[in-house]
Amino acid sequence: MEQIIFDCDNTLGLRSKEIDDGLAFYYLLGRPDIKLMGITTTFGNGTIDQVYTQTTKMVTDLGDLDFPVKRGAGKRFEGPTPAAHFLAEMASEYPGKISILATGPLGNLRAAQELDSNFFHNIKQIVCMGGYLHPIQVGRRQVNELNLSADPEAAHLVLNAPCPVTLMNAQICLQAPFTWEDLRKLGFWSRNTRQAVRRWLILHGVFCGIGNFYLWDLLPAVYLSYPEIFNENWISIRSTVEDLEDGTLSPVVVESNAGVNMPALIKDFERFKDILFKAWREAPV
Repeated sequence: MEQIIFDCDNTLGLRSKEIDDGLAFYYLLGRPDIKLMGITTTFGNGTIDQVYTQTTKMVTDLGDLDFPVKRGAGKRFEGPTPAAHFLAEMASEYPGKISILATGPLGNLRAAQELDSNFFHNIKQIVCMGGYLHPIQVGRRQVNELNLSADPEAAHLVLNAPCPVTLMNAQICLQAPFTWEDLRKLGFWSRNTRQAVRRWLILHGVFCGIGNFYLWDLLPAVYLSYPEIFNENWISIRSTVEDLEDGTLSPVVVESNAGVNMPALIKDFERFKDILFKAWREAPV
């Protein structure tokens, strides 16, 4: 049983806000091999007030979920928050057992390290999403990087942490579109959740000119249980804090199992989707 803390900037359910953190949350709930130990929240897709309030509401509405939601960083350079204290305490209580799924800016992890210098040594692994090798185009729009760049000092610290780190960058995430056909398969979800997904597809059609969005945060979530679906790509990230100001990654290939694992390929996308839909079906949504 994988013990996970989900560090996220979830805004699913808020109009015109990203939904992939929320879809990752539902995926985790539907996985029998994952025990969600808690959710820590950060600014990113919305303000910390929006993220914390909406995530707390989602957890409360589902009922009977035995884990806390902790309020975290609301800006770059923020000091220790309840989320950082929770991360440090859980890592210390369960050394080598806790995996962190991080899908937003990484300030909560930086602050946890400030509280406990052994934090990264106590963590089993960090699996995160962010950064790009070069700017990306989504339909007709160029898209800025919004995770690592929101707190580049924290990103630099995490990408050089002494624990195993896996990073899904923007380039591999573009291999995972979600389409209108996929939406039609979600009849087992509530009307409100399906409407949120539908609105996000419509927004991508209007603003980007495409009939899909991308499952950014679902890649690191699926990796936790199915690392074999992705190729291993061990690199050293030479990016400075200044490079990370816009999320730019400067990787150098290294020997196997050294540095950061930054997969470049989803080896079996149909299996990836099957895994997602099976877990989503089992989630109490």
